[in-house]
Amino acid sequence: MCALPTDQSVVELVRWGSTLAVQALAGLVGVMIGAWLTSRREERQRQLAFLEKQLSLFYSPMLGVRNEIQTYGQLRVRVQNEAQAAWTQLCADTDDLPVHERRRITTERWPEFKRLIEFDNERLHKELLPVYRKMVALFRENYWLSEPATRDYYADMLEFVDLWERWIDKALPAEVLKRLEHTEENLKPFYEHLAKKHDEIRAKLKSGTGDA
Repeated sequence: MCALPTDQSVVELVRWGSTLAVQALAGLVGVMIGAWLTSRREERQRQLAFLEKQLSLFYSPMLGVRNEIQTYGQLRVRVQNEAQAAWTQLCADTDDLPVHERRRITTERWPEFKRLIEFDNERLHKELLPVYRKMVALFRENYWLSEPATRDYYADMLEFVDLWERWIDKALPAEVLKRLEHTEENLKPFYEHLAKKHDEIRAKLKSGTGDA
């Protein structure tokens, strides 16, 4: 006949069961915490990988092209300003000469200054327009890497290039182009946005957490 368990035996049994339950619960909690930390780490890695793609395939190339355009533009303005000043000085230096002599000098020198203007116009068509086309291509091909706020500028970029194409193909009268106010100033907000997003993403990558 089995003996009934004593009070001490019951206490020991309860204590043993409680220990097993605590150990099991601790193990379960540990597994859950480990899984959560692993999930968080993988999520952060995916986020950082996406940010790196955004920077290397979209924002950095776009900003690089923008800087190329800006450099050309600044140099063009600088050269044109200096050319205007040089021509004004040339005319001033011939003020005291007889009219026929003054006409001879300006006639001889004008082709050089005219060529400067022609060179800038040719560069706009042959070199700068392809650079703008490159920006459109980058935008189109890597649209999925752009932020929603960046996508709002896609139409502006397309419109700018399309109007320029029409002007070059003589499919847009000068009067219409003027009324449309086709200038690069229209793209200034986009350029500022690109620089801002580029720097923000770099800061997030540098932090290593995906946060600025």
